[in-house]
Amino acid sequence: MECPATRGTLSGGWRSTRHRRAHKALHEIIRSLPTFPLRLFSDCVKLYLKDASRYRRAWEIKQLRSLSSDMLFLKNTPIDQIVSMDEMIVAIEDALKEMAHGRGFDLPRRRIHHPNRMIFGLLPGSVHGVMGAYLQTDLDRRLHHETVILYSAETGEPLILFQDCSINEFRTGAAGGIGAKYLARKNSSRVAVFGSSVHAETQLKAAAAVRTLTHVNVFSPTEVHRRAFAEKMSRELAIEINAASSPEEALEGADIIITATNSQTPVFDGKWLKEGTHITSIANGDRTRTRQEIDETTLRRAATIFITSKETVCVNESDIFRALRDKVASWDHVHEISSLLLGKVTGRTDDDQITLYKLQGIGIMDVAVGFRAYERIKDSNVATRL
Repeated sequence: MECPATRGTLSGGWRSTRHRRAHKALHEIIRSLPTFPLRLFSDCVKLYLKDASRYRRAWEIKQLRSLSSDMLFLKNTPIDQIVSMDEMIVAIEDALKEMAHGRGFDLPRRRIHHPNRMIFGLLPGSVHGVMGAYLQTDLDRRLHHETVILYSAETGEPLILFQDCSINEFRTGAAGGIGAKYLARKNSSRVAVFGSSVHAETQLKAAAAVRTLTHVNVFSPTEVHRRAFAEKMSRELAIEINAASSPEEALEGADIIITATNSQTPVFDGKWLKEGTHITSIANGDRTRTRQEIDETTLRRAATIFITSKETVCVNESDIFRALRDKVASWDHVHEISSLLLGKVTGRTDDDQITLYKLQGIGIMDVAVGFRAYERIKDSNVATRL
């Protein structure tokens, strides 16, 4: 006798040999009996599933414990040597979706500001059974160290510690790439970059990963820095990059604008924006360390504004929070990027709209990228086993 109502349940792909044997034995019992009382059949199924579920859970715990038997340590190895920019973009997209579904968790950035201007920052997050945090020490970018540590959410045991592996820089770049991927016009090919630090580099690399770029203008206040940026990134990306002499020159013909600075004042005038432009801005700051890359005109001209986390915006009281507080922008036009990824809201609806992605870096991004790297190297000799 065969019961179609339970066929799918009984034919699930159990991973252990014991489960498969129990599955086969149950079917042998059913076939051997000419008549099988439905209630007795139901009781057998319940017992079988209870036993199988218990052993499957034990198998999952065993697997998690096996992952965390040895803590790994990796230092001074850029994360893009392990995980590509494309893979990082996918990992962060997935993590943001998981958080929107309630299966990923995050807390807003917290900072301690010391009298000597040293900052200690903390960004925790959890996704896919792995929890951890990005830890930062920074003194005006002259002294800067970052640590990402991951733990098993099942056992609580540490899995890996990354020390100065540039996870934060690359995950911020990848997150910015999501904005260009979903909000920039499909035919966008010309980019204006404001800033010449490593964050400007990773933002441009991510834009190049999601759009076919033909020309880039870069501007930063120090000429030698912008020229060095242009030379380095032109070699790495094999595209024409010009060191612009002014913000106006940098914006000429730009389809995508990237602002990756530590500026406390707007880096360009929103009146100069052409229709159809997409802007990704990464500087946020907080109540103590203010940042203001984007002016009010840009915020008003943007047809739609996307952010990473409303909670982070409100807790840190960054520039976008101040704009919302002062009625420069309205929450009606501000959405979390995960809502766009899940199709709950629309992004660009025509090629003439100006779009803005005001990116906030959050800990779940570091965890997601770190976990991708951990999965890649856990069985290799790349990292040190502690």
